[in-house]
Amino acid sequence: MPEEGKLSRRGFMKGAAIGTGALAMAGMGMKDSHAAPIPKKWDMEADVVVAGYGGAGACAAIEAARAGSSVLIFDKSEVPGGSTKISGGIIYASGTSTQKEAGLSDSPEAMYKYIMACGKGGAKPELVKLAAEMSNENIEWIRSMGAEFPVGLLAMSGMEFLPEYTAITPPMKRGHRVKGGGRDLFNVMMNTVKAEKNIKTVLGAQVTRPIVRPSKADGGYEVVGVKVVRRGKEINVRARKAVVLATGGIVSSPGCIPWLRDYSPDLADTIPTGDINATGDGYKIGIYCGGAMKGLNTICPLPSTMFPGQRMASIVYANIWGIPNIYVKKDGTRFVDEGTYYVLVCEAMITNKATTAYCILDSTSVKKALEIAETGKARGITPEMTIAIGLNPNNIDKQAAAGDLWKADTIAELATKMGLDTAAVEKTIAYYNKDAEAGKDSQFGRKKALAPLRTPPYYGFTVRVGMIAHDGGLNINTKAQVLNAFDEVIPRLYAAGRDAIGVFGGRYPGSGTAICDLIVFGRQAGKFAATEKIWK
Repeated sequence: MPEEGKLSRRGFMKGAAIGTGALAMAGMGMKDSHAAPIPKKWDMEADVVVAGYGGAGACAAIEAARAGSSVLIFDKSEVPGGSTKISGGIIYASGTSTQKEAGLSDSPEAMYKYIMACGKGGAKPELVKLAAEMSNENIEWIRSMGAEFPVGLLAMSGMEFLPEYTAITPPMKRGHRVKGGGRDLFNVMMNTVKAEKNIKTVLGAQVTRPIVRPSKADGGYEVVGVKVVRRGKEINVRARKAVVLATGGIVSSPGCIPWLRDYSPDLADTIPTGDINATGDGYKIGIYCGGAMKGLNTICPLPSTMFPGQRMASIVYANIWGIPNIYVKKDGTRFVDEGTYYVLVCEAMITNKATTAYCILDSTSVKKALEIAETGKARGITPEMTIAIGLNPNNIDKQAAAGDLWKADTIAELATKMGLDTAAVEKTIAYYNKDAEAGKDSQFGRKKALAPLRTPPYYGFTVRVGMIAHDGGLNINTKAQVLNAFDEVIPRLYAAGRDAIGVFGGRYPGSGTAICDLIVFGRQAGKFAATEKIWK
């Protein structure tokens, strides 16, 4: 410990982070802000302790075990997988055999340029560079576990086609979708974890806080274990080498809104589209240990809707698949090109103060959704994934009668039911229909699914910004070590997935980049955690 009256830089930052983070921790449900001291007795121990059993935690555990370390994985859910399991199963990568099979020539340099451009000055170049360089290797690593990457599922999953990005690097298909989606992607990871003799998993067990001791290196502190609560009982777990944080970051579930209001205000009015078990547990531990946060006001978003009785929101797919519809604000006016990339739609919702918007479509749109479901089976598109997850165009009238959405024979009646300005909505629809019939959107330049809405009955439902994940997180280096405000390593503490900033900056680059990120830094965390010397 530092001498009385003296304080090391790490000690100062530890105190500062704990002090300034007190309100944040209170908003996350923490009673106090003290790391736990070393206990007299350890209840469990392993070389590497991983907090969180989603994609990042699985990757970290596999690499640590393969490097010869024993591993304990804890997850507060009884079912592992996190957001990886409920994702589309897309991995962003360049220079892969799948791309070559499709006749495409791509490079890590081009991928790096694109992600950095999306970062708008907020992304860390060294992390993006590493992710781009490892992306091909990671595809083969996941393939070796049994995942399949059909050429027919390869897609341009980001905004590469927009002029601001084509001016930097040619657009390229980098979205490698695993056959079977996120469920099958996580299953191959989970099966690999099960096959490793050095890994033990404990479910229904929440890692709540770090256990630290003074570090001889600089008078600061190092992480030597964690406290875990399982079935109401708290236990002490020793990490002989290191702790890896991979709890999934934070989403906008009700208990997390106070923290978002204070630290990510643009995101506080979103709804949770990702794993609702992501409540900032890794952030708490990192901040307690002096970890610095980056990118606090950034998000991986998707237009989403919340049906009655749901705890997690449903993704709205209508615009992604090209189903004619429009979005209006509370005043009944349009505010965005609904057919543009989903990230840009969400950005427009936030900047136009339309975080609650309203989607309007007609019976022709419903027929289009059914056609997409019929012809899209190769991509695994079911009827419930055409307009919005859980909204089946085959049963849309029954769902309207049940209160899942509004239905009416006229636009005026629909607007009234939705609580919107009737005259304004009628005017908006009339103007839009005229443009659509002329083949040119004079307001927002929409090209995709530009078709008139004239065939009753009409349908409508609310659309909000869905928070798949928080793009911000603990600052890390290329080894996935957590850093303090001076960019100094916090000994024996690693972070990956949405617990860390990773490749992200000002704007989410596109589908698959989060999984690319979690594989890269999950693997790095596991590899380097395994190289730590066992503390005595």
